[in-house]
Amino acid sequence: MKIPAFIDSHLHFIGIGYYQEIINLKNAKSIKDIKEALIDNQAPVIFARGFNQENLIEKRMPNKSDFSDIEKPVVLVRVCGHVAVVNQAMLDYLKIDEFTKSVPGGNIDYNSGIFSEKALSLIFEALPKPTLEDLKRYIITANKILLENGITKVASDDFSTFDLPYEMVIKAFNEADQEGLLQVEVVEQVNLPYDRLQDFIKKGYANKKYHNFKMGPLKILGDGSLGGKTAALISPYENDLNNYGILTYSDEELFDLVALASQNDMDSVIHAIGDRAALQAINIISKAQRLFLRKSPHNAIIHAQILNKKLIQKMAENHIGAIVQPIFLNSDIPIIEERIGERYLESYLFKTMYNSINVGFSTDAPVDSVNPFYNLYSAISRKSIKFNDLPAFLSEEAFTIKEALLAYNENNFPYLYINENLDYIEIDKDIYNCEIEDIKQIKVLKTYKAANLVFERKN
Repeated sequence: MKIPAFIDSHLHFIGIGYYQEIINLKNAKSIKDIKEALIDNQAPVIFARGFNQENLIEKRMPNKSDFSDIEKPVVLVRVCGHVAVVNQAMLDYLKIDEFTKSVPGGNIDYNSGIFSEKALSLIFEALPKPTLEDLKRYIITANKILLENGITKVASDDFSTFDLPYEMVIKAFNEADQEGLLQVEVVEQVNLPYDRLQDFIKKGYANKKYHNFKMGPLKILGDGSLGGKTAALISPYENDLNNYGILTYSDEELFDLVALASQNDMDSVIHAIGDRAALQAINIISKAQRLFLRKSPHNAIIHAQILNKKLIQKMAENHIGAIVQPIFLNSDIPIIEERIGERYLESYLFKTMYNSINVGFSTDAPVDSVNPFYNLYSAISRKSIKFNDLPAFLSEEAFTIKEALLAYNENNFPYLYINENLDYIEIDKDIYNCEIEDIKQIKVLKTYKAANLVFERKN
């Protein structure tokens, strides 16, 4: 069966490739599993990513004492990418002690070795840096993975993956493209702090288009994650009454970024998982739109998980769309009520959003699987693949297959505004008539880019 190729409106292209080369902890079931994955690693700093404390038998965050017997520096990044655990050797390597001040918009807990949000920059700045050839290799790997999954256009946040000059990332994409190694069209979600954004604009990069690579909207990280309990909430976390999550910017800092982008014809897409972060983002975007008379339908909230109907209405009134990840239900269903109590009844309201604002689908890969059929399954069934015995979460928020495919294609065009060539794929099932449970089993047989075959499954 032929259907349009998929568009993913928020992922981390370089991160997808990089993730194939590091220690992957996504299948870890215990802290012992994590420790065993680190054995015999030859790197001077052991780096791993992908654990989820909810999947561990200990049902707690790992901490530095769990890895006190490892002499090498160790960095373990949670699956969400917003929280990391380091051992004492890494704290010593970073020259961090109990008197070290945290980073604004982040937090360091010396006793546990847990870093969150902007404090992660202290870790990443100290890690060995990839070379240009490394970046190109990650890009080539990610390009292959995306085509295998029937994805031919993406919006991607890559400037924040490593502590590198943004021009080095641009060069890596362009060289891969010029060498014919980048078939997927990439719109860069420009994740830069204020001073670097000024430099980016001054050098003429705003909205600059190359061949298969284009500079897109400003991307801002407004808060953290629900799983890491750093998403910024209006009311505190359930059974954690002193924790409201983390806003990574003050109102003034966030407005300065959005205003600078708006004045230079750049849209803004803001990561906001919690309702406090979303309210801040909506207020700032709407303020900039009024001041600069620029009501762009391309401004959006990324994730938009803990938003009630009043906030969704406020988004509609201010022409702000949403880029959502139904696949997050795969991991989040078991923890939503535990994290936010009765507020779960007004969370992950993606169909309500779809009925009033422009909603596009994405996966945030490699945070979650890039497989679009897993994403579609979650949107249509409102169930978890991993915890399939659990009931559907707010089943009234389920999409039809037609609606879900629109959210994965046409609805994502406003966030990408790139070449509108007709890409399509061949799949092994009739997606319109197969059982819902079979959707997650669908395989891409062929991927066509502007009528040219760019992937064919061999088995």
